[in-house]
Amino acid sequence: MSKVVISGYYGFDNVGDESILYAIIGALQKEVPGVEITVLSHDPEGTAARYGVKAVNRWNPATVLEALVPADLLISGGGSLLQDVSSRISPLYYLSVILLAKMLRKRVLVYAQGIGPLEKRTTRRMTASVFNRLRHITVRDEESRQELLSLGVGQEITVAADPVLGLYGGDFDAEVGKRILERNGIQDGEGQKTIGVFIRSWRDNSFLPALAEACDCLVKQGCRVVFVPLHYPHDMGIAQEAVKLMRQKAFCLQEGYFPWEVLSLMKNLDVAVGMRLHALINGAVAGIPVVGISYDPKVERFLGQIGQQALSADDLDAADLTAVVNEALVSGGKTMEELQDRLADLAKKAVLPAQRAAEILRKKEASRYKESE
Repeated sequence: MSKVVISGYYGFDNVGDESILYAIIGALQKEVPGVEITVLSHDPEGTAARYGVKAVNRWNPATVLEALVPADLLISGGGSLLQDVSSRISPLYYLSVILLAKMLRKRVLVYAQGIGPLEKRTTRRMTASVFNRLRHITVRDEESRQELLSLGVGQEITVAADPVLGLYGGDFDAEVGKRILERNGIQDGEGQKTIGVFIRSWRDNSFLPALAEACDCLVKQGCRVVFVPLHYPHDMGIAQEAVKLMRQKAFCLQEGYFPWEVLSLMKNLDVAVGMRLHALINGAVAGIPVVGISYDPKVERFLGQIGQQALSADDLDAADLTAVVNEALVSGGKTMEELQDRLADLAKKAVLPAQRAAEILRKKEASRYKESE
């Protein structure tokens, strides 16, 4: 039986990263039947129960080592693990895990990672040094490949897509999401459009007044605005602050969700307005129009992949946001039809890393069989 260890930002109740893990596990289990998966997690008990895999404490060097020793492959990713804007220490942690695996002579696959921004000289040098020791590197967009090339990485780099995009075309039951809304006092409004808003705290939150004004305009037009915390409870404060700034009535969901619940919830929305990258990705996967507010290049990168532009969180304008959401409401169905080919292509690219993992593990198994003869 092949054994895989997955390293990423898992077990922190961030639905974006949990959606990535959910998609990776599903893709691996499809490509490598019977694979034994161990996740390095901040909440190993929760991760194991949620996904039916093994999980160990990512912070305990002994348990990480114990997981890696019998492993056939370390998967690093996905997500934006290698960026030093929000944390200087984070990329060093993930690079250290890779180095430990290499010291143990383990195969390593970088799985559809988003690279950058990397601003610190030491981080850039260490990333280049570690990645130049790897044979299997996949990234989620062309900009990430260019970032690695600019660092001096000379290894082959395959451009894939965010793992969650591999879920595109799946059959997601809208009933679960409907019950979530009802639990939060939001009944099905006949003919009323529902706008999901997925924001996060960013710098001085100067975007909030414009966002609140735009949401007020949408409510006056007859829409229903629902704030959804993708990183619970971290996103609750900023969502509640936005609701307080509004003059019209809006809703704020009061709980955290599993990846499959978010996909179901999306099926009950008419438009997803998001700062959170995976609000936009999940919305696109669920087949609804999305409006992006960019605070990080990764948001613009994804929207570029589907031929759309983002509004900037740094100089958000209420009238512009209202107009873009209205346009999505009016032509959203046609837009999603036009995006089908792009999303289908991205879905194929999203499973390339899992197929690479299967190839690596098949060769490892063949080598093991040959040695036993």
